[in-house]
Amino acid sequence: MIKFFLRNARRNKLYYSINLIGLVLGTTSTIFIFLYLQSELTYDDHYTDSDRIYRVALNRVYPNNEVGWASIPAPVGLALQDNFPEIEKASRMSTGDIDIKIDNQLFTEKNGLYADPEFFEVFDLEALEGSLNTALQKPRQVVLTEKLALKYFNTTEAVGKQLIVRDSLNYQVSAVVQNFPDNSHFEADLILPMVDSRESRYRTQWGTAFFYFTYIKLNAEVDAKQFEGKMRQFLLKQMALNTSGMDFDKWLEEGNSYDYFLQPLTDIHLTSNLRWEFMPNGNKSNVQLFMAVGIFILIISCINYINLSTAKAGKRMKELGLKKIMGASRNQLTRQLLGESLIITLVSASVALLLSFQVLPTFNSLSGKMWTADVLLNPSFLGLFLAFAIVLGVVAGVYPALKLSSVYPTEVISSNAKSSTESAQERWVRNILVGLQFGVSLVVIVSTLIVYQQNQFLKTVDLGYDKENLMIIDNAYELNAKVDVFKNELVKSPNVIQGSGVSSVPGFVNGATTYTTTESEGNPVNVSFYSTGDEHGAGIFGLSLLAGRNYRKSDFTDTISYVLINQEAMRQFGWSTPDQAVNSSIKNTMGARQLKVIGVVEDFHIHSLHESIRPLVIFSGMRRANRLVFKVKESATQDAIQEMLTQWTEFSPGKPIEYSFLDDRLEELYVNEAHTQELFSIFTLLAIFLAGFGMYGLSAYLTGLKRKEVAIRKTLGASELWILKYFTFKQLSVIGLAIFIGLPIAYYLGNQWLDNFAYRIEISFSLLLFSVGSIILVGLLSIGWYSVRAALENPVNMLRE
Repeated sequence: MIKFFLRNARRNKLYYSINLIGLVLGTTSTIFIFLYLQSELTYDDHYTDSDRIYRVALNRVYPNNEVGWASIPAPVGLALQDNFPEIEKASRMSTGDIDIKIDNQLFTEKNGLYADPEFFEVFDLEALEGSLNTALQKPRQVVLTEKLALKYFNTTEAVGKQLIVRDSLNYQVSAVVQNFPDNSHFEADLILPMVDSRESRYRTQWGTAFFYFTYIKLNAEVDAKQFEGKMRQFLLKQMALNTSGMDFDKWLEEGNSYDYFLQPLTDIHLTSNLRWEFMPNGNKSNVQLFMAVGIFILIISCINYINLSTAKAGKRMKELGLKKIMGASRNQLTRQLLGESLIITLVSASVALLLSFQVLPTFNSLSGKMWTADVLLNPSFLGLFLAFAIVLGVVAGVYPALKLSSVYPTEVISSNAKSSTESAQERWVRNILVGLQFGVSLVVIVSTLIVYQQNQFLKTVDLGYDKENLMIIDNAYELNAKVDVFKNELVKSPNVIQGSGVSSVPGFVNGATTYTTTESEGNPVNVSFYSTGDEHGAGIFGLSLLAGRNYRKSDFTDTISYVLINQEAMRQFGWSTPDQAVNSSIKNTMGARQLKVIGVVEDFHIHSLHESIRPLVIFSGMRRANRLVFKVKESATQDAIQEMLTQWTEFSPGKPIEYSFLDDRLEELYVNEAHTQELFSIFTLLAIFLAGFGMYGLSAYLTGLKRKEVAIRKTLGASELWILKYFTFKQLSVIGLAIFIGLPIAYYLGNQWLDNFAYRIEISFSLLLFSVGSIILVGLLSIGWYSVRAALENPVNMLRE
């Protein structure tokens, strides 16, 4: 079999080269799409009993809207553990930056985690040293991951070693655990006891302090849906019992509620998009798109193989017919042809695997993954890959094998005639395959252009505020009482235009509370908010004032509290115009303090463009800023950074500074979309190349079949233009039918993906027209070379063959 394969490969170099290149590229792309999908679809399933682990999340219902929260009040977890035997274990978590000092060196660890002692009974991590049963039971213990243990002590044998947390507290390493897997929806580099987290008062509040993530592991026989209903009613009663100063029944009648629900652990990454997620989650639509692209590329590769195999059928009729005359059965010929298909797919798979090692670093940078070469050498992956190559060989080769092996011995005599013609059935099958190939390519092109244009829209859309040249210091709280002095000193620099102390910045506003107007207390509105400690907290972001005035310096010493609101808040509070809202008052539903509206600003995007604009209140009077924002001159950014670092060293010696620029931070909100665009662009080019490459090879064989016919027509007076039309029209008509069918499918899939965004582009006619033009151009280029050669060649040379 191998001998026949090598002989045919030498005789048909173009055919085998095109097939090999197509299958190598298709298989390589499939490897990476498979790795991407495997990573996305297996988030958190590495934990034992992951199917019984749930996160307790909250849907906070207001009369005017609903808000989902991933983090919830601290008492919820303990109350559930104490009152429901259905729960095997429960654990709370709280995140935070942790300052570490060791050997007089300061480090700020972004992935710090506080957790209950039961944490390791819910999430089973491998202990490299120490006992996880007791690792978090006492205060001032710390569990390090392998990465941090090596960073601090150059060894994983770190149990009993000391380090300083938050400047002065001595902590002892109680255990070292394996690093958190990449496909985990939360991660940590060090874990501290929950008793050491935040202020103790936060751990008793039921209606505020949404700082804690709560996870439960249910007993094996428990029905999660039934338990969820019991849990929701129980927690609502606990809210009523533990909330003072309000009429809880009236509060419910007004349309409010706390609806707690369960999120299966393995669903969180792709389906959850709540407030205060650990990190940006994945996108189920992106996963579906990549799955479709992987299938499409495989389809194109298989179609190339089938088309080229059947197109050159005439050249093998004599060989196969003679074998039948010599006694070979159809089954033997089928096995031979399938064997050839398997050989070429196994060879292409081997080359694709070797190529994957070279491409892996580039793919990591494009996808945001952190795979090593070990992922390609994993025995289970290699076994699955071998099975895939065999199945691909069978799928791609079964139709050509059955067709070619059906030759009758009598056809050997007329094989020369047969080799120059093509039956109606063969044309019908080939046209279907070519149409499917280009229809699939069109869907991929349209999808990629939609992803690209949506990403450009996210980058260029007017957010309603100035995001350029805004430098943010996130840990300004380290300056303590000197924060205002630091700000004022830096503003004196000619490179800094303005500075302000704020609680949060646009795009990352997470604070929320409930207010109502003094005239209509029965219409509470859930508002987002951020606070400012000076008069520049709104102006530094370039917010547009529609009515009233901005803050003045005197507002921060006055006994009356003033607020600015946005248009959406104005509408939901029931005011029809900005002028009507100015000088009106609002008050918190949980207290009697009144706030005076002094101005209304134009709506701007306080969250990502995945979310609609929410009502916003900008408070004044923040006692001490935990975050500083500086507007710097565009031409002097580096000078401003250097001055800031110098000032920081003087005001807060020995403590690391955490700073960033707002426009860079905003790009992080759409990192998944950016990765999707880059990968889609590559796979689209690959799909187009494979479709065109396959058509090029097919055109070579089809023009070969028609050479004598073309020679006779040219002898009888047919022009070169007529010959060119003869070869291109039929194929372009098939591509036209593919466009007619594929365009609505592409339009539908594109709209489905765009529905993930509250603010999105509309699929334009020009985008669809460009996609159609691209497909037609690829078809013309693929067919054109051999069509032109056939049209220009001397008919005498053709007839002599």
